[in-house]
Amino acid sequence: MNNPNTESRFLSRCTRRALLALIGVAGPLAWLTAVADEDKSTTTMRWDIIHVASFSPLTIDAGGQASAKANNGASITLTGAGTFVVYISTGRAYAATGGGTWQTFDEHTNLTASGTYRVTGVVSWAGVEGSPVPGTVDHIGDGTLADNRAGLLVLRIRYSDATQGSLVVSCHLPGKGPPETPETVCEGVTATKSFVGYWNRVAPVP
Repeated sequence: MNNPNTESRFLSRCTRRALLALIGVAGPLAWLTAVADEDKSTTTMRWDIIHVASFSPLTIDAGGQASAKANNGASITLTGAGTFVVYISTGRAYAATGGGTWQTFDEHTNLTASGTYRVTGVVSWAGVEGSPVPGTVDHIGDGTLADNRAGLLVLRIRYSDATQGSLVVSCHLPGKGPPETPETVCEGVTATKSFVGYWNRVAPVP
């Protein structure tokens, strides 16, 4: 369980930040990059739901959106960004920050509610091998593509209407490698909100 006081003190000491890229096979949805913090024992990661400014060359900006569907076709659309910290020795993640906006729609695409959300903690993080597309222009990170990571991040979130849930960010780096991201890893986001599971991610498209 996260300790907010401990995490606040830790984050105030972090002077170098990491950006980890989440990028899709057909088109990216989110972005993550990593560098070691000054004490050499941790890595601070940034997650973003991104906007693809161009495909030639592939150019990544902050400020995009991603969607997922519930069992009956109702959907949620999210924006967002934030950070989390990972112990290098164990891979355990903690000290998550961030948030964004949300909109829900019924199965006929009618808007049913909207608001903001904030991240309240990390459920889990697991990185996996992968390679970015050479020549990608990263306007979020420092342009160092070697810092990009594939993986699965699960966050606890609280919505502005007082409901709680989770945000799952899954990254499949699309480069042909080696190494290559396993095809079991998808690209996109899923979420829960109260009793609704938006489990069917909407795949990225060009």
